[in-house]
Amino acid sequence: MRTPTTGKPMSLFRSSYAASAMLVGVGCGSEPDASVDRATAGPAVTVVDSVLLDENDRFYLGNPFSLVVDTADGSFLISDFFENRILRYERAGKLRQFYGRPGGGPGEFRSISTAFVLGDSVVVGAGNRRNLLQLFSRHDGAYVGEQPYSGRPGTGGVSVVDRGVVFPTRDLANGTMAAVWRYPEPAIDYVVPLPAPYQRSLEGLGRFAAFQSFGSVVAWSDTLLSGMSGLNEIYLSTLDGVLLDTLLLPNTARRGVPPNVQEVFDDLQSFSSMTEMFEAASSMYGLYRMSDGSTVVLHHDSTMDGELPAGNITSEVYLSIIAPDRTRACVDAPVPYSNAMRPVHTVARDTLFLVDRRLNEAEDDLLTWIRAYRIDTTGCTWFDLD
Repeated sequence: MRTPTTGKPMSLFRSSYAASAMLVGVGCGSEPDASVDRATAGPAVTVVDSVLLDENDRFYLGNPFSLVVDTADGSFLISDFFENRILRYERAGKLRQFYGRPGGGPGEFRSISTAFVLGDSVVVGAGNRRNLLQLFSRHDGAYVGEQPYSGRPGTGGVSVVDRGVVFPTRDLANGTMAAVWRYPEPAIDYVVPLPAPYQRSLEGLGRFAAFQSFGSVVAWSDTLLSGMSGLNEIYLSTLDGVLLDTLLLPNTARRGVPPNVQEVFDDLQSFSSMTEMFEAASSMYGLYRMSDGSTVVLHHDSTMDGELPAGNITSEVYLSIIAPDRTRACVDAPVPYSNAMRPVHTVARDTLFLVDRRLNEAEDDLLTWIRAYRIDTTGCTWFDLD
């Protein structure tokens, strides 16, 4: 046990499509023996801004996959699985432009996943089916090139560092969960071994590895932290993938992860419904860097109302902070939002941003907001991670 120290609106039929289009796994949190006193204090997470996004019959958000804040002008870029394009919204919420379109040709997406910004001139979008990172002009949306990659991109963070672009991708061929793209060169190094529970799952039934298929990564100039959605472990390694340490976050509010989570998921007798699978454990869906060197960790405690393909996935979101020296953590602050649909989020300039879709009962539609949150660790209870 860790010891504390002081210190346009979218109609409801589209929302059903959103739940069926992407199966979002659960399963990251902490093991039961890492749970701690639930009276302890986590970070303070407070809404400081809300922006209503402009949607219409031509362009609307059916199933957001990733959110990016372009720090050059404060605009929001959202990759949408339903639209299969990246939409850019001004800071005030007006739709400004888009990148890519549905299809199988250059500059087109099938099963779009994560997006990110490279410098001041390039926007990148990843597509799962074609395994291409497609590059667009930040200014006019023109297609400017592509970069093949291997694996399935994760949901939790992309870092641009001196040695390249570090992004999460679960790569079965290489048995790894992170990639370092030596941009602008075409070389990509696949680093950090897939954890043992994933390897065991892939050697057997494979349901755990398939259901909990997303990774998260955050990088600095010399090291990176990475993890998979189905486990509580966060792995510290060099950019070459040499493992240095393993961090285990205690849980005070989120569900946590059973120590035999892989065995449970790969036992066909364990679950009688998809809802039970979603509620079996917490999921880690984001690692993000703060300016002081600390790390933001986001977990989802998900549930499903109904069954696929018509069910709706919702998630309680919890935010934790790992200290810059990676020896302590302040954990499990609940993030307030409507929880009407599955959220996506990011951290930029030490601020949490979250896509929050709220039911408009009068119109039988959903309104999409970007919520901005201040993160304050002043009143934290810190737990040792050794």
